[in-house]
Amino acid sequence: MSLISIKSIFLNKINVNNFDFLRVVFATTVALSHLIELSNVNELKIFSSIFNTRLAIDGFFIISGFLIAKSYQNTTSTKQYILRRIKRIVPAYAVVIILSALCFSLISSMSTSSYFTNPQFYTYLLANLSFQNYIEPCLPGVFQNNIICAVNGALWTIKIEEAFYLLIPLFYWLINKKRINIYVLSSIIFIVSVVYFSYFVNINMYRIAKQLPGALAFFVTGIMLYHKFSFFNKWKHHIIVPCLFLFILEYVYFETYLLKPATFGFMIFYIAYNFKFLNNFGKYGDFTYGIYIYHFPLIQTFVYLGLFNNLNPYVASFITLTITLILSVISWYFIELPNLSDSRKSRHKNLFNTSK
Repeated sequence: MSLISIKSIFLNKINVNNFDFLRVVFATTVALSHLIELSNVNELKIFSSIFNTRLAIDGFFIISGFLIAKSYQNTTSTKQYILRRIKRIVPAYAVVIILSALCFSLISSMSTSSYFTNPQFYTYLLANLSFQNYIEPCLPGVFQNNIICAVNGALWTIKIEEAFYLLIPLFYWLINKKRINIYVLSSIIFIVSVVYFSYFVNINMYRIAKQLPGALAFFVTGIMLYHKFSFFNKWKHHIIVPCLFLFILEYVYFETYLLKPATFGFMIFYIAYNFKFLNNFGKYGDFTYGIYIYHFPLIQTFVYLGLFNNLNPYVASFITLTITLILSVISWYFIELPNLSDSRKSRHKNLFNTSK
């Protein structure tokens, strides 16, 4: 059998997974958590402990590490890799930032002329379009009576994703050009990340802990799961039990972080490569990104309009999530899909055709 045939079989095996399902679960978890928090309705608060935003975001980072490592390894140049990343992330992101800035002039407490001449409006655009959302999360006169004025508080993770995308070429340059062992480099990154995160959590600075390099342990876990795919896939049924035990022991009882990226990472890997009935979950499209970037401003708008107070909160939640999904579908077919690489479009088409 030729080397090309072996590689093709490997890629086919690695591409058949449940990552689409997992990402939708994680994105929906984040959306529901924000809905409960921002609506501030007592009937919904009883569910707040069920939807763990932190685990969902960590799950995104692990999957991202796996898929981005695969993407980088299967591109012909760094330029092609970066261009693909830009085309996947930036178009829909720019749309949600610019549309929010324009449309929310209609509900601002300021006049239209004052709104568009206010320096805060342009600071918001510049900061958010450059992924520095923390510089100016709010628009002038918008959501002033909501719990927070942030237009899209979910976008803080996008800058971490972007930074990780830029670090991947450096990671492989150190391995391929400087001959640093991938396992040594990954171990160093993992340890530094865990120490960084644990230190800032212990001094009650979680907002700093969750940024880079605190999130890198999850990314590098995803990278290792990709590089040792054959090993982990072969022994997954033997590894999952001790992983579950260690995860529960650390996360629930000790509330530490030392092994969580690795144990949680393998749990995601195990789900992704079992339960074959979920393999075709994304046949109609990958709506994850849309759910993630559109839900927050939509929730904020409905809170502003009093939807959660004037309607049954469960009905209001259903309406909010339904409209979020509709926007995500529109975004996928008209903004995201047209900008994907030909190979990514082909994989989506094949998934749709084989699942009919």
